[in-house]
Amino acid sequence: MAQARATKSTPPAAGLREPIVRIAPGDTSVAIWSSALIDPNNLPLLRDLLARVFSIEEVVAAEIEPAHGYARVSYKKTGAVEEIWRKLSRILSQQGKSTIEAAPLYLESQPKASIRVNRIGRLLSTWEVRRQSPGKISLFHPLLFNRRDVAFRLEEELTAIPGVEAFRTSPLASGVTIRFNPRLLNTERLIRRLEQAWPKLLEGTDGPPSRKRLTIATGLLGLAYTGQYLVPVVRPIAVAAVALYGLPNLLNGSKDIVHGRVGLPALYSAGLFLMLLTGMPFSSSVMAVLMQFWPQLAHSTTTRTQRKLFLPLCRRSTWARLAGDGNMDIEVDADMLKPGDLVSVRSGDIIPVDGIIVSGLAAIDEQELTGVSGAQDKTAGDSVYAGSFMRDGHLSIRVERAGEATAAAVIATYLPHGKTAGLPASSSAERIANRNAKASLAIAGLSFLASRQLRPSQAMLRPDYATAPRLSAQLSGLHSFAEGLSRGILFREPGAISRLPATDIYVFDDTPGLTQRELEIDEVFSTGLVSENNVLAYAAAAFPPAQNERAEALQAETAKRGNALPQVINRERRAGAIRYFDGEGQLLEIAAPAHIKAVGLPLSSSAAKILAAAEDSHQTAAGAAARPITVLRDGQILGVITLRRRGQLEGARLVATLKARNKRALFFHISSDPQSVAEVRARSIGIEAVSGDLDATAKVKFLSQLGPRTIWIGNGADPVAASAVAASTVSVSLAGLASVAEDKADVVLLRPGLKSIVALREIGRAHRAHIEGDYNVVYVANLLGALGGPIANFGSLESGLVSNLGTGIVFARNWLRLLSLSSRIDARRARLVALLEDEGVQLRMKGDPAESEEEFVRLHESDLAPRLAAAASTGI
Repeated sequence: MAQARATKSTPPAAGLREPIVRIAPGDTSVAIWSSALIDPNNLPLLRDLLARVFSIEEVVAAEIEPAHGYARVSYKKTGAVEEIWRKLSRILSQQGKSTIEAAPLYLESQPKASIRVNRIGRLLSTWEVRRQSPGKISLFHPLLFNRRDVAFRLEEELTAIPGVEAFRTSPLASGVTIRFNPRLLNTERLIRRLEQAWPKLLEGTDGPPSRKRLTIATGLLGLAYTGQYLVPVVRPIAVAAVALYGLPNLLNGSKDIVHGRVGLPALYSAGLFLMLLTGMPFSSSVMAVLMQFWPQLAHSTTTRTQRKLFLPLCRRSTWARLAGDGNMDIEVDADMLKPGDLVSVRSGDIIPVDGIIVSGLAAIDEQELTGVSGAQDKTAGDSVYAGSFMRDGHLSIRVERAGEATAAAVIATYLPHGKTAGLPASSSAERIANRNAKASLAIAGLSFLASRQLRPSQAMLRPDYATAPRLSAQLSGLHSFAEGLSRGILFREPGAISRLPATDIYVFDDTPGLTQRELEIDEVFSTGLVSENNVLAYAAAAFPPAQNERAEALQAETAKRGNALPQVINRERRAGAIRYFDGEGQLLEIAAPAHIKAVGLPLSSSAAKILAAAEDSHQTAAGAAARPITVLRDGQILGVITLRRRGQLEGARLVATLKARNKRALFFHISSDPQSVAEVRARSIGIEAVSGDLDATAKVKFLSQLGPRTIWIGNGADPVAASAVAASTVSVSLAGLASVAEDKADVVLLRPGLKSIVALREIGRAHRAHIEGDYNVVYVANLLGALGGPIANFGSLESGLVSNLGTGIVFARNWLRLLSLSSRIDARRARLVALLEDEGVQLRMKGDPAESEEEFVRLHESDLAPRLAAAASTGI
């Protein structure tokens, strides 16, 4: 094989048959021509070829041009270059086997000129590593060059990768620097995720607003100041430049007038005309800068806040432990999982899939998904969801949904990114601004006719009626969306936030939630070591007040009996148990029956009978929240508490609350059940107006007759309900987290029960009140600016600055609200982190060998062993 410089050569002369593979080897690279192997229409073959080529250890990079059937393979400089050629020859003759992963390699929409492929560990990628240190990496990619939209979507993608702590993109340098937690993420996982994201990065619709007009306006500001105040000879040039900048408004205003409309473009055109008359361009350029500055500031604030508020929902595990033979687990890409696979999840993990627990016991925190605070005990047969955090335990989960099909991934598709579309407040802002433009033009014209002076008229034309309301609509809408999500309310259709306050006709469709009762204490059993009241008090003290319905039921019964709660010291959450020390230094455990079985606690016959009776009692109770509670002290069972849904109907409490808050509200129940059955159900919750025997068409007709103020409440995931959902002003679904992918309602209540409807109404009313408050600020500021003309001799600049002061106040009001919400959510997450640190949960590096059962018990139960031994010796 003759040595030659590895460069592109001319194609064979006419009439000569081109070989299947032609190569030109060199000292550090080799050129390959093969339209059969390097085929843009056969990317799987090309990926396979690259994987085989990079299986040669000395190969470091490859540049390919699929459109020309050309590749140049670079390798380390070595004295044994002939050996590399021989290896390459075997590879090209299909004799080599691949040990490199090329499946994620994205080649579909790369530039036709050249694609550079690099080796990163055992992975091939179009990203190039420029610098790397533990926990930090700098990457380069030519497709980032001068693409702010791609950089923006890259930042969104990085936000969603667990383990990424900080990043900085640079479109001009075509690079990104990423800082990550090596315990949670390694370089190969990071690169694989970024390589797989290229279709989204290149073709996504999200992107930041253009800075072009802000840059031009800033340049005009300097030119206008120079011409107006420093170099008079430049003034005509500045006037012409400002006029050219405002030309689009003049054209739009002319089009509006031709169609009989007068709005913002006409207002801006009038201001431009007066600027040309006076020859004073500085004030117009100042306003141009401010009108571009506020949207840019709002977008950056919105983006930062969204990434912070929605971080846990955006972040989904990129890997999972697939259960293998014996005790060994295999780490796999989460996207490779399919229904029926068995995955293993441990303490400190984010659950990667939606599925059913096959075995194990765990304390799982779902607050970021459902808004329900506190960990919940989950065991065999229970459902779990991707994005939940496992505070303690060890589970085997059978996959039902993975990747983009999980409930968390579906919710993430509804999260706003940058500007939120479909907000009625935004369209109202445009409509109101155009209406105010007419009034401003008329008043300015009358002022000029009365005073024959341009300055007061300029002051009346300058107030900005559009920018602040636009900011208010977006920022207030984001706050309401995030507030709802933090309370387990998903706005699938953000416009529902604005429509909610206008609804006062409640239509309850068929749903099991109407007849669900509140959780109450059923019975308290004692083994005789303490009284039943003490058993109850010990259990109630373990839960923070109003944490969840179990806590509410325990504390309500404790208060009813007049019991005092014991002191709680060093409370900690374990799988199936809450532990704390009381004021006397005794260890209390509030445990699930599954926990008692898991630790093998020896039981006396009386204790075993009580537990058996409690479990039998639970069979008739609905939901995991009604599972029995076992109370232990220093390893001895003190008693068992059973719960049952026998309290007040949740629907009755809801209807009573809504009636108390709005005396004019109307309530209806529509049902496909017989009239007599529907009447019994409706009257049990306080609804008198009932229509039964209705099919889907009849329900739509009923809703249409009620008018445009209806709020429909039912099962939005039921295909039969789709027409009723569409016919209502606002639709609210009680179907919950499990079926969020199929839900068609405007609003989905992610936590079970009806209580969230009250919170939903509060969010809607708060949103309307805040929008109204922002408009008050806008009108006061603009009125002061406009009146400043005739009263204080304000000109265009002074009036515009007063108006923008109002815009600044509106922005500050909304920014402070978002900051307060963000701080509250951060504090909640910080409390969880502190709890995890107190409980000794360490987030171990993923991919470690699976713990043995003995190691698991040693880690999580060793502190209880002496107390269990003492309990065994007493026979309790």
